[in-house]
Amino acid sequence: MTAAGARIAQSFARGMPSYDRAATAQRRIAKALFDACRRLAPEPPRRVFEAGYGSGHLTRHLAGLRPERLWLNDLVAPPLPGVRATYLPGDIARARLPQALDLVASASMIQWVARPAEVLDRLCAAVAPGGVLALSGYAPDHFPELRALGSRAGAPSCLDGAAIAALLPPGWRPLGCGEWRIALHFPDALAVLRHLRATGVNGRAGQFRSRGALQDFLARYEAAHGGPQGVTLTYVASWLVARKQPPTSPC
Repeated sequence: MTAAGARIAQSFARGMPSYDRAATAQRRIAKALFDACRRLAPEPPRRVFEAGYGSGHLTRHLAGLRPERLWLNDLVAPPLPGVRATYLPGDIARARLPQALDLVASASMIQWVARPAEVLDRLCAAVAPGGVLALSGYAPDHFPELRALGSRAGAPSCLDGAAIAALLPPGWRPLGCGEWRIALHFPDALAVLRHLRATGVNGRAGQFRSRGALQDFLARYEAAHGGPQGVTLTYVASWLVARKQPPTSPC
């Protein structure tokens, strides 16, 4: 694991106890991805693999499909209570994957990997012909409020839906892709920072060097992004649902 990957893992491990309560946007993204997958590829899958299950926001929707086999992978998350599955912990770039899958799904994970094209190739290779890939990440304009203030909070591989689709290997057909915007409201900028810490999504953010620097950031955030409902923090999620084409029959 790279040094950057280790920092991200440490950040998520630290935030895990508070993640499920704080990750309201991630919960909505997981539900939107599941709904898009069921709308675009309604066939019930028998063999399902999820990468980066976290606290199970997407997992519980997938388990509700009652697949014959369910495999779950995550870098740091513990097994989910009440979810019957085969757990495959570790780095998704190196973990051994089951094969001949009907559905590979992943919500809010792909942006954290250093080489998304390589990981996407691995996931796609594990899908059976006719099977489906459904994933979401964060788009390049994710957290626009933080970016406008020069913050480095973010992830190494933010891609929009079309860019994710462009990484698909030959033999895949996108069924749908795009972005979702989710604006959360907080009473003040300090609550935004607490939210980021609670969800672990600031694993690459720099630390404030002094109390004065922190106070300056908070004041600028509230001046730029405050309003009657408090201050905003906008998640911009990218998504893709695609199908692996069956092999062409010879003439």
